[in-house]
Amino acid sequence: MKKQIRKLLLWMFLFLLPAQISVFAAQKGDVYDEAELLTEEEINSLDAQISALKEKTGWNIYAVTTADAEGKSSMAYADDFFDAHSPETEDGVAALIDMDNREIYLSTGGEAIRYLTDERLDYILDDAYEEISAGNYAECLSVMIDGVAGYYEKGIPNGQYNYDTETGEVSVYHSLTPMEILIAVVIAAGVFAIVFVSIVGKYRLKFGTYQYEFRRFSEMDLQTSRDVLVNSVVTHRRIPKDTGGSSGGSSHSSGRSSVHHSSSGRSHGGSGRKF
Repeated sequence: MKKQIRKLLLWMFLFLLPAQISVFAAQKGDVYDEAELLTEEEINSLDAQISALKEKTGWNIYAVTTADAEGKSSMAYADDFFDAHSPETEDGVAALIDMDNREIYLSTGGEAIRYLTDERLDYILDDAYEEISAGNYAECLSVMIDGVAGYYEKGIPNGQYNYDTETGEVSVYHSLTPMEILIAVVIAAGVFAIVFVSIVGKYRLKFGTYQYEFRRFSEMDLQTSRDVLVNSVVTHRRIPKDTGGSSGGSSHSSGRSSVHHSSSGRSHGGSGRKF
């Protein structure tokens, strides 16, 4: 009886082993090859590329392939994948090859939305489309990740703003350049100097000898006042003119990042390309 049980367990193990090996091989680090399009060497190379970019940006970054989008669009699948695997932060991207919908898609979240505008996403997908059309799956994902890295180095473009395609809400990004900060300091110093010289001339002050009778000419009125800087993002609301379409926001503005909401309620940017 024991021998029969052992044989049964052995056959079950041998039967399930190939499936277990396939599951383990499909995912390594931040590369999820659910469609089994990549070799082990390609997965290792992509994972190393992603690790280097994660260390530089602090974002969560994933490369994903699927042959079953679970009835979702590529956009919804990529957004939901990112949300499910990145519950602790909204910052990052998911690069997807969707063999079910025959589409490549790059989903962005959090800070990455500011860097990867509609126009920049179009440029990345232009390059990635050439690779996916030739059946170069690993190179397609690598091009997308490399494009993200390149635009991160360039920084958030001037005039960048997020446009919510569902509500029409606009969120404008503001930042001060070193030159603007320098100009502000110079202007402030100039104003101070003018006021200082004016007061000295008006009262003919002589430093070291003159004493102002402050008790005689002054009165006190204490009040509490506090200025609090909440953030540097200005939000407006517009009536949406065009809520349709997928990719291609570059015709509107080079600084525009079109955003939508995933099933979890998070805001995502992104764009895709059919192949």
